Amino acid sequence: MKKTLFLFLLSAALMLILAGCGKAPAPVTESSTPETATPAAESQSAVIETPAPSSVPGRQDGERFEDVIILEGMEETVKYEHVVNKTLGIEMDYDYESFVRRCEADRERFVSVWDNAANPENWLEVTYSAESAETAAASVREALSLEYDLLEDTRTLDRAGDCLRIEASVIKGTNNMAPQIQTVYIIPAPDGCLIATAHCAIEASEGFGRRFAYMLNTLSVISR
Repeated sequence: MKKTLFLFLLSAALMLILAGCGKAPAPVTESSTPETATPAAESQSAVIETPAPSSVPGRQDGERFEDVIILEGMEETVKYEHVVNKTLGIEMDYDYESFVRRCEADRERFVSVWDNAANPENWLEVTYSAESAETAAASVREALSLEYDLLEDTRTLDRAGDCLRIEASVIKGTNNMAPQIQTVYIIPAPDGCLIATAHCAIEASEGFGRRFAYMLNTLSVISR
């Protein structure tokens, strides 16, 4: 009888020990921590990889990042490089896979990588003028009107505000499109103005025109 009772008590004790051991390796706090932390980590990573808005304040000259633009109704991921030019008084971004940057003493030029470097057809040029926007506009208007019928309107750039836009695309007095289109943006600055001129071959003007418009929307006027 005693032996039977002893075996019963020993069996019960072993069951309690095994039951306790089964619970010990998996505390609730430790096992749940990786499961709850993983989605948070993935969410944080997604935020870092999401393309940031163009010309974010604080970007450094030469800093590269990705953004998304719309071309012909389709999203396209574009690789941008940030430009800071204190001589001209600008910050802006350009698509470094589609354009070559040529920084000169008095201008920034962004030339299509597909063009003949010696004689490009598609490029964007930004220069500074000490003249007021009104005076510079009159000079641009006078020069272009010798060969073209002009279209003018006001555009609002995302980071530079309102500017005058002059388009020279029709050969003067003919109602025929010119083989080369020039679109000039005259952007007021505290000590003068900036003149951005987009040059496009007529057959490529829609695509390049959109790319240049996106690049100009990143332009900010800074102190010279």
